[in-house]
Amino acid sequence: MNRLDPVDQQHAYSPDPRVPQREGDSRRYRSLVARITVALEKIASRSVALSEMYCYPYRDVVAREIALADIKCGEHVLNVGCGPVPFTAIHLARQAGVKVTAVDCDPDAVKLAQNCVRRLHLQDRIDVVLADAALDVPTGFDAAIVALQANPKEAIFKKLRENGGETSRYVFRSPSSSFRNRYDALPESVRFDAWIGQNMKTFNKSLLYQGSNQGVSA
Repeated sequence: MNRLDPVDQQHAYSPDPRVPQREGDSRRYRSLVARITVALEKIASRSVALSEMYCYPYRDVVAREIALADIKCGEHVLNVGCGPVPFTAIHLARQAGVKVTAVDCDPDAVKLAQNCVRRLHLQDRIDVVLADAALDVPTGFDAAIVALQANPKEAIFKKLRENGGETSRYVFRSPSSSFRNRYDALPESVRFDAWIGQNMKTFNKSLLYQGSNQGVSA
């Protein structure tokens, strides 16, 4: 686990100046990426072999997040923005032995994810439910891991803190500098407790927020 000094805290949220910052371009790119990602996941979700292949690159990502948030066997973990192949939930159940509630606001994605979980015989450890995490999330959880594509992240963070406890932990994947204007991220005013590096193109850090220690801008 790593901790950032104040300078790193500031620059962790700074967009790459080489990347165009036009909001219209950003929204169109996000929409295109989302459609492509969902299309690929929908195909993969229909096959055990393809689902396992899709999950594999994220095995170490989730392992680092389990260590970062000190997730323990027997805890209840939320996976926000699970998609048709809920790879985060799958790795959480397999690696940490936790009970996972995976949520997504897309009814088609939820149905496909439920079928994917059944094909992998993980239905006793993973519940997939339809929910917009910006409006409501299940209660009684110990930790939450929020997908890079989930948005709006500030609203999701506020709702998680409303429904979580004093010891709850929240992990958000932080876009790498080249993708800072293409994926939603928490604002600089939301201070994280710790972070861990990730070797992914679209996100290079997972950020940890804990309990009631963080301030959220009005």
